[in-house]
Amino acid sequence: MSPVLELKGLGVSLRRGGRDVPVLDRISLAIAPGEMAALVGESGSGKSVTALAVMRLLPEGALLAGQILLEGEDIAQASESRLRALRGKRAAMVFQNPLAALNPTRTVAAQIGEVWRMHEGGGRRAARARALDLLAEVGIPDPAARLDDYPHQFSGGMRQRVMIAMALACAPRLLIADEPTAGLDPPRARQIMELLARLRRERDMAVLFVTHDLALVEREADAIHVLYAGEMVEWGAARAFFAHPRHPYSEALLGAVPHLGQARLRSIPGSLPEPEARPPGCRFAPRCARAEEICGRARPPADVAGNTVAACFFPLPAAARAGLAAAPAPPRVFPPLLEIKGLSVRYPAPGGWLGRRRLAPALEGISLTLGRGECLGVVGESGSGKSTLGRAVLQMIGYEGEMSLEGESLARMTPAARRAARRRLQPVFQDPRESLNPRMRVGEIIAEPLRLQGGLSRAARAARVEALLAQVGLSAAIAARYPGAVSGGQAQRIAIARALAPGPALVVLDEPGSALDVSTQAMLLNLLKDLGRRHGLTYLFISHDLAAVSTMADRIAVLRAGRMIELAETAALIAQPRHEYTRALIAAAAPGP
Repeated sequence: MSPVLELKGLGVSLRRGGRDVPVLDRISLAIAPGEMAALVGESGSGKSVTALAVMRLLPEGALLAGQILLEGEDIAQASESRLRALRGKRAAMVFQNPLAALNPTRTVAAQIGEVWRMHEGGGRRAARARALDLLAEVGIPDPAARLDDYPHQFSGGMRQRVMIAMALACAPRLLIADEPTAGLDPPRARQIMELLARLRRERDMAVLFVTHDLALVEREADAIHVLYAGEMVEWGAARAFFAHPRHPYSEALLGAVPHLGQARLRSIPGSLPEPEARPPGCRFAPRCARAEEICGRARPPADVAGNTVAACFFPLPAAARAGLAAAPAPPRVFPPLLEIKGLSVRYPAPGGWLGRRRLAPALEGISLTLGRGECLGVVGESGSGKSTLGRAVLQMIGYEGEMSLEGESLARMTPAARRAARRRLQPVFQDPRESLNPRMRVGEIIAEPLRLQGGLSRAARAARVEALLAQVGLSAAIAARYPGAVSGGQAQRIAIARALAPGPALVVLDEPGSALDVSTQAMLLNLLKDLGRRHGLTYLFISHDLAAVSTMADRIAVLRAGRMIELAETAALIAQPRHEYTRALIAAAAPGP
């Protein structure tokens, strides 16, 4: 059977600083009809560049080498007119952020219909009928009623389904899914992957799946290709890979994946080399515990002796992966810090009668006590009220009920006392690039809370910034950079340093690692755990990733539709969940098919 997509020695160079810098080297793979092949690796490894190269959507000035064969046609040097005919018709792409990829000013019917009419012709009525069929095929409830809705009127999971419908409009032979589940809670992520699996079987469609979520790859992919610093280090059947990874980098990646109840994550030492400074020989050698002298001076050969192919001088022996979960620590006792009684939050909603505004509940009757030095995990699917709870704790939104900090009611504080109390409640948000001012240098961002607090000279603030950067594992030199000049993991560390600056008692962590690859997430969660123990910090850790939460949290609260349906110590909740919904979350977080 001829492959739908075949890459032969694909190389990509991008223009940087006035010269061409190789970012992708000698990538070769083939995907058969009906097959899903996954590209995995840390951020910066070359996954998205590979996907964009296949679609010929690279930045201006990019140089291509090798072949990109789409059903036997080499499109590496195809003209723009030929590429316009191929994109959407024979190859289509689902992007990571559907809200950014969809036009906010046009209905979903218009956007799906436009793709179909561009390649197939036909009138508006036929295009609308095609859009209706596609929305139904991807599982949009009551699709006829949603045709004239706009992207913002759909949830994250539903927007991703709309993107998939648009990509399928002309029945492409190849679908490229670039992080299609990023930011989705596990049940919705699994639904998207089950949808893609069904569609590729029914349509005999090849899928190139770009992701950092190895748990989804293990469940869904037929083949896997591991990229590191722009080159392939291991490839082969996904089942064989997960049973016996052979490259040290593969083993390190799998070790960084959080498992339910794991006491500490295994992060990879060091960092990915920049394209301009990649080492000779094996590019992973500076971070590899198995490296020997030859690894630093020669490119490793492809070892084909195992069930997968590994580009390594010293591949791992064929032994099954060891279990990573550690025995849970005994429960600790925490003196009360924050007490919440009957917390409810209501948001304005469409509707109402006689001009009265209707209020829809986002949280209903939440009561809990958060102890000093405790990490309380909050889990639930999108729309369960997790982030609303965090914003209420941070005093960013209005609420009903009582909330007391160290025994004093926040609602009954004087304005000055309330401002002082809010400095003791600090956030770390999901996307640090959206919360860090791009026009301020890193040092200024971290020093800003200290400046507003007053009492420190400029020199004292600079010394405090340097100390905070050291606490989160960053050099003092990074203080002179702007947020756009740091990596995602560095940006999140900067956000943590800023949160620590005013000396908080409680830090609200709202999905702090969901946008990071598994290695960077492991490093970040270990750092947060160490800082919490060292400084006696209290965490409210909000996430849809139950496995990640279980590595950090002393207790876990499960929210559903604005209500807390379960609250228990982490080990007890995982071992004996009481609610059926909690059992479903645990099943979704468990590894394996």
